[in-house]
Amino acid sequence: MIDIKNKIFHILCVDDTATNLQLVKNILDKKGYKVSLVESGAEALAYLKKNPRIDLILLDVMMPGMDGYEVCRILKKGLARIRKIPVIFLTAISDIDGVSKGFEVGGVDYLSKPFRPVELLVRINTHLKLSFFEEQRLERTELELVYMMSTLADKHCEETSGHVQRVAEYSALIARLLGYGHEQAELIKRASAMHDIGKVTTPDHILHKPSKHTESESIIMKDHAQAGYEILNKSKLPLMQVAAIIAHQHHEKWDGTGYPRALKGKEIHIIGRIVAFADVLDALS
Repeated sequence: MIDIKNKIFHILCVDDTATNLQLVKNILDKKGYKVSLVESGAEALAYLKKNPRIDLILLDVMMPGMDGYEVCRILKKGLARIRKIPVIFLTAISDIDGVSKGFEVGGVDYLSKPFRPVELLVRINTHLKLSFFEEQRLERTELELVYMMSTLADKHCEETSGHVQRVAEYSALIARLLGYGHEQAELIKRASAMHDIGKVTTPDHILHKPSKHTESESIIMKDHAQAGYEILNKSKLPLMQVAAIIAHQHHEKWDGTGYPRALKGKEIHIIGRIVAFADVLDALS
């Protein structure tokens, strides 16, 4: 049905009746969807904990133990990635109160059993498109924000123009060499572009001083790591949380002689170590 850059969408089906699961799987398999099946709410929550990158959930309402409403309610209080997954309820109950409750707990649609395959496919296709384009919109906004903030830091320290972009590229390369996947490496790349954002709080006469800094000036220069952390940590966005760690720790050193917290060895987050290496590599080269 949906064909966006040949993306294969992953759908999780939750129903306590095996025949219902197989029926839905047969319908979706023919359209090229990747389908996973679980038979209870508890299994669904456990599956999503290990596999959070599901694109859509088809959720039965009437199940023993934990019904579909409770499962959805728990999902919508979980991790950001899981909260965003659209949930379509599939149920034999079609009363107004049941429909209303489905929307109240966070469902995006409600399909009564028995359903026609064409109707199921149209509903799924619609919500996958809506979710996909919303995700793309947020990603573009995120990229614009990263570009503006990294450019601000780079312009504020003109003698190292281009440093921000180079550190970002180095960081992504190092992450991939360490075994990180494309998405994780891309996240580190974007976040590392903001590693020096705290320098916007450093007075120009100190930041651009051509001669050696005094002891008190060096202390002020070092404050940019803490300042960057405090700026970025206010956001709940995953990207900004990663960027906050990087801003805070990219001047820490393995032997504990770094700043601002004199962390040692593995006390330094691996992402902080990656960007610290990239930062020094660019400074030396």
